[in-house]
Amino acid sequence: MLIHRQLMELLTPKQRTSDTDADFAKFAERYQLFLDNDYVICITDNPMGNLSFTAAESIDAFELPVKAENLIIHLNTFHRKMNEKYDPSKEQNEQDLDILLQHALKLGAKYLLCVSGDGSERLPRLKPEDFGYDPAEVTTVTSIQLMKYIEQTYPGGFVMGVAYNQYEPVKEEMEKLERKFAAGAKFIITQPVASDASSDSRIISANESLAEMLKAADRAGVQVILEAWMSQKLAHLLPECVGYDINFGTWEPYANLAAMKAAYPGRRFYLSMIFGPQGMQKTEEIIGK
Repeated sequence: MLIHRQLMELLTPKQRTSDTDADFAKFAERYQLFLDNDYVICITDNPMGNLSFTAAESIDAFELPVKAENLIIHLNTFHRKMNEKYDPSKEQNEQDLDILLQHALKLGAKYLLCVSGDGSERLPRLKPEDFGYDPAEVTTVTSIQLMKYIEQTYPGGFVMGVAYNQYEPVKEEMEKLERKFAAGAKFIITQPVASDASSDSRIISANESLAEMLKAADRAGVQVILEAWMSQKLAHLLPECVGYDINFGTWEPYANLAAMKAAYPGRRFYLSMIFGPQGMQKTEEIIGK
């Protein structure tokens, strides 16, 4: 097992915000809380297509400590590639791929979660020709091309993981997963797992897909981390998160987490939407650290 702790998601401040200082202070407070309690902090990359500050510049803003084993930086394909080197003495655009990666390395980051990601009109997208591909043959940059570039350009610099969406058609998703294995993926983080299928039969299909993926990953020696959506208040965002208009019913996050622990013993969990010590303590009572 690569990752020996539970994982906590942490969002960086949006670049369009009414109070940047307060948002950065909140980020720093949660970062330190999770680090002090020995969680793996998973920092998102422009989540839901919202242009946000990067993980590296958010960590640097408060000179927060970095422990390589306690940090996973998400990286999606909605960036630009300018071939500029990171220079801490300059003001640079950290939406540039190589500046972002070099800054992360300088901080001591080790783990990346490479995903295709969410886009918006404010975000550029990496192009096949940025990585030397013929756009007639490779039409879209995905996490696969992203991982190959990172390993070629920064050999041995990062341990890379990928996402698995159990709500997608299983055949296509498993075929993509095999290509991700071949590109060097060492761990997988799923979409939020739902234990109660009474509201929508597609949840049954998703969990069957999840079971098939777990077997394939175990055979390949790739660690699987299961996402647990921990907000009842924001449960309405679940369909947007998984990419399908699935009815998740009355969402009871802690009951769902307990059911996940029973169904998937020994697995690590990626806990999203935990905002403070109270929620953190409640999850520990169910799954421990």
